[in-house]
Amino acid sequence: MQESSDAPMREDRNKKPFVSTRHRDAEPDTYDPNIPRLGRRESEPHSAEITYIYDVLTTNFPDDRTMWDLHHYFKKNGLKIDIQFDISFFKGLKIPYDLPSYQAKDFDNRVPSMAINILSPSTWRSDLAEKLDYCRLLEIPLYIVFNSYHVATNIYKPPFARAYLLQDNGDYKIKELRKVSINVSGEFVSDALIDVSGIVPFRIGIKKRERKFQNDKPLYRLVLAKPDKDELFLTENEINKRTIDDQAKTIDDQAKTIEKLREEILNLKEKLDNKMSSN
Repeated sequence: MQESSDAPMREDRNKKPFVSTRHRDAEPDTYDPNIPRLGRRESEPHSAEITYIYDVLTTNFPDDRTMWDLHHYFKKNGLKIDIQFDISFFKGLKIPYDLPSYQAKDFDNRVPSMAINILSPSTWRSDLAEKLDYCRLLEIPLYIVFNSYHVATNIYKPPFARAYLLQDNGDYKIKELRKVSINVSGEFVSDALIDVSGIVPFRIGIKKRERKFQNDKPLYRLVLAKPDKDELFLTENEINKRTIDDQAKTIDDQAKTIEKLREEILNLKEKLDNKMSSN
């Protein structure tokens, strides 16, 4: 009987363990749903875009309810759902006080008319996958993802915005935008807006910001355009500034008119004096 040898086993133990290059080269997923977070904001651009969209919505649509950076709690088909949105927009919902979180059971199980998530380095995978599935399950009419700067793989490199519009069969129709909607001269670019006005009272677009991220990286902004004309909805400060500018222009025009009238009066007076002198 041939004796067994442990030499092959020792040889196997000396080999390096097999490592899949697909897993080795994959970007690490730093998102951990078990670690509590105070909010989704991970950078100044991320925070700036949440603040901007919140300002535009609350200023222009005061009869609707806009929430920012909140946990939203739902129960659907026996499943308890906790989902974070950077922005949630409820048409016609009146809540005259601030909330620590949105508990759907306290508001007739209302779901947002629109939810927006701004992609970040730690949540972009979840925003494009798990949260999308939750939105579909909850039948949220409109879910929008957008990145203010390059945070994900190149396929989502900005300018990038994607809107998921709920259809009658429960599926989402996808509309994408991969170019800016407003050029450097401030003019709207043809066919560079996503029309979601059948769900919410505006269209969405992308505008390149003058500011940069980390010295030279471009920044982008999700903008809301009026449904029937190429004009943006503005923040409260932008409206006030425009009002002040308009008032200043009115005052300047009035001053020019007064000066012109004064010159005309002086000319008439001079003509009258000359006529009287000649007589």
